[in-house]
Amino acid sequence: NVIEYMANRLKNNIRQLEGAVKKMKAYHLLNGYPLNINTAQAAISDIINNDQPVPVTIEKIIEEVSRTFGTTPEDIRSSKRSANISSARQVAMYVVREITQMPMTGIGTEFGGRDHSTVVYAIQQVEKNIKKNPKMRATVEDITKNIRDR
Repeated sequence: NVIEYMANRLKNNIRQLEGAVKKMKAYHLLNGYPLNINTAQAAISDIINNDQPVPVTIEKIIEEVSRTFGTTPEDIRSSKRSANISSARQVAMYVVREITQMPMTGIGTEFGGRDHSTVVYAIQQVEKNIKKNPKMRATVEDITKNIRDR
């Protein structure tokens, strides 16, 4: 059933569904397309494709943080302890937690097998730095915005 097909795929809001029905009607009236599943698929394909958010992966977050801090993703995942790399790693852990809501142990695993307490400490350090340092706040906000905009 064409109506069920469209309703099952356009659940976000009624305007999407109305637009798809109007588009399907136009396909039928202007081009003579039959009112069937194929026409419905064509009518809603751009709506469905534009509506699907691109999932944010830890890899994307690490890449953005490494680009911002001038390091490599390998450095962020490594056990290197230079100030710049440690800071980048802490920010990456913080952003991963903020965007993905991944558990601390999962974050630790992604960052070279670090344990829960290391991740908690990293996130607390970034939260403290954000409160004290407007430049750090702006950096973290820029990273988060860049990740969400991609």
